[in-house]
Amino acid sequence: MSMRNVGCFLGIIALLISACSHSGSDVSTNNQVAKSDKGTLFIDLGAEVPSLDPQLIEDMRSIRVANDLFAGLVSFDESNNIIPGLAKSWSVSDDGKTYLFTLRPNLKFSDGSSIKSSDVVYSWQRLVAPQTGSPYGLIANSILNAQSIIDGKVPASSLGVRALSESVVEVKLAYPDKAFLAKLLRPSFYVVSQSNVEKYGKQWTSPQHLVSSGAYCLKSHIINGSLTLTKNNYYSNSSQVKLTNVIFYPLVDSNTSLLKYKANELDMTWQIPVDQFNLIKNQYKEELQVTPIEAMVYYNINLLKPELRDVNLRKALSLAIDREVLANNVVGIGVKPLYSVVTNSTDGARYANLVYGWKPLNRTDQIELAKKYYKLAKLDKTVPLQLSITYGTNDEQKKIAIAIASMWSNVLGINVKVNNQDWKTFLHTRRTGNYDISFGRWYADYDDVSSYTPIYQCNSLVNYTKYCSLSYDGLINNAINTLKESQAQHYYSQALQLVLDSYSTIPLYQLVSARLVKPWVKGYPKANNLDMLKSEWLDKN
Repeated sequence: MSMRNVGCFLGIIALLISACSHSGSDVSTNNQVAKSDKGTLFIDLGAEVPSLDPQLIEDMRSIRVANDLFAGLVSFDESNNIIPGLAKSWSVSDDGKTYLFTLRPNLKFSDGSSIKSSDVVYSWQRLVAPQTGSPYGLIANSILNAQSIIDGKVPASSLGVRALSESVVEVKLAYPDKAFLAKLLRPSFYVVSQSNVEKYGKQWTSPQHLVSSGAYCLKSHIINGSLTLTKNNYYSNSSQVKLTNVIFYPLVDSNTSLLKYKANELDMTWQIPVDQFNLIKNQYKEELQVTPIEAMVYYNINLLKPELRDVNLRKALSLAIDREVLANNVVGIGVKPLYSVVTNSTDGARYANLVYGWKPLNRTDQIELAKKYYKLAKLDKTVPLQLSITYGTNDEQKKIAIAIASMWSNVLGINVKVNNQDWKTFLHTRRTGNYDISFGRWYADYDDVSSYTPIYQCNSLVNYTKYCSLSYDGLINNAINTLKESQAQHYYSQALQLVLDSYSTIPLYQLVSARLVKPWVKGYPKANNLDMLKSEWLDKN
């Protein structure tokens, strides 16, 4: 047996006994299996994961799996409180710019090799190195030299992180960052094995190579079929991990997911069919888990497209959308209409009053204003404007696209094509700017306004509109460098007002998490405003 497999061996044996029939995408032949198999959690993931590389992950499905496979210096509990992770303790200097993390003793990766402070340094340097191409490198920008590394001005080795010993990591910040520990909960900071990544290169996340630092190992990954994890017996908290196996299914169709849930083939869904919410609420009152979360749905407007550079057109597009109808009638699972570029609840609701000035207008006046701005737009009015909405294959996203296309057609006379793509293809399309209007869903990594601001920063890899304002970036820089919270709020408010005025995105609604969870699944968090889950919390009986 290779050393790589030792830590997962017992879990794999259990997996072969209890779940060998679950390879592939067909779960239908395993009726009642979720109910009868107490050691395995069967979960709908909603789509195929684009990546299992923590430093490359940019979507919630991949994050969900990464939370099982990998670990960081700090972790979080069921209420999103920060708790020790790979580090047993840490200290912060009086000026808030130096952190010392002390690792737990005898930490090991899933192949039995030691987790050392040098692996932490390597993982974090890898996050900001330009050659990695991480879409979330910007989350490390408070670390000394991080931005200069991202910009290619200095080598990754100059990052303000170093190993003082095999068990002590020192982190130097460029400025005090009140959200720094919360940022470390992001998979971007999870620890990978330097020797493993360097040995296998881009293939290191394949099942035969992946070495993990978290509660589970990767047993198998059948693209568009299933992704199977088994318990990592080398994990530092392994004795508290109750479930031996976790099997994720990328069920794109939420109606299929619901059918399999009803047949007891799934323990948990990713979401629910939006058009069946009331029926599900009545039939599965105790199993339906609906939680308001720090997340928003919005549309990106591609500012590289000539016709979309006209701010009057962008204003017209935003005003023409009836957000009340969209939230209450089209989506209808408790989501709230959004008239801002951050949620109303973030950071203690400090930015709840930062909304479009036309929000109080009645619907008739909003429509008249939309038509006014459309007339002001410099377009060829002799032919209807042609636009396309691109989204990932998903019934909720489809309903939104069809509804908004209808609103734009009815109010502005625009011809709109809706274009769905599988999730991985869609992420690539959006990243490369090959669209007119694209779906956007943003989950806050931590409950602070700074979790939203990278969406709008110049050169940010999660800024898909290519909006760029040096004034915005300057105000954000001022906000993060001030020690006075009231002054920081002032800078953030000014910056976000610039984005509102730019109409580079179209905010639609604030999300809720709505999924079905079987009554025999124990430990599912009831209050989790970041919708971050770990299988190690759960049990079945």
